[in-house]
Amino acid sequence: MRKAKLLWVMATLLLYACVTVNIYFPAQEVRKKAKEIVNEIRSEKTNQQQNIPPQSLFFRIIIPKAYASDVLNTTNATINAIKQRMKARYTQMKPFYQNGYLGETLNGFVKIYKQPTSLRDRLKLKKLVNAENSDRNLLYKEVAKALHIPSSQIDRVKKIFAKQWQDTAPKGTYIQTATGWIRK
Repeated sequence: MRKAKLLWVMATLLLYACVTVNIYFPAQEVRKKAKEIVNEIRSEKTNQQQNIPPQSLFFRIIIPKAYASDVLNTTNATINAIKQRMKARYTQMKPFYQNGYLGETLNGFVKIYKQPTSLRDRLKLKKLVNAENSDRNLLYKEVAKALHIPSSQIDRVKKIFAKQWQDTAPKGTYIQTATGWIRK
């Protein structure tokens, strides 16, 4: 009888020890955030306020504001600053994309695909790419932090953003695929 109890306790402990921990990765939320951020950075429009008519005091008090899902509210001052730097830089980088000097990699970074002929343009391009990749790295970390994604999962965030960068790249950009590079 004592052996049976001991065996039952051991079996129960063994069963609890075999629990698999499933780490949730919010891929859909990251995709939405990537699309929002990349489209904002690469949009030709300036940041203008929309013409929304003011609501009466009655409606502001009685009917509270409706807030979008958490994914849309995951912006902070750091992300905003990164986006503004990247948006300003994109206007300088766009001709390099269009002329086939830049490529979008599978891991979410920009790569110099071929060098311009002028030394001045080479130096400018290298400076732009280094700044862009530095900001992209910071952006991925900040988005992961805002969405409560562990740092061990940042590579997944990078790959999701990479797809968005590639999809919105201007014509002439080189795109890295699993089998090599293609020109958009």
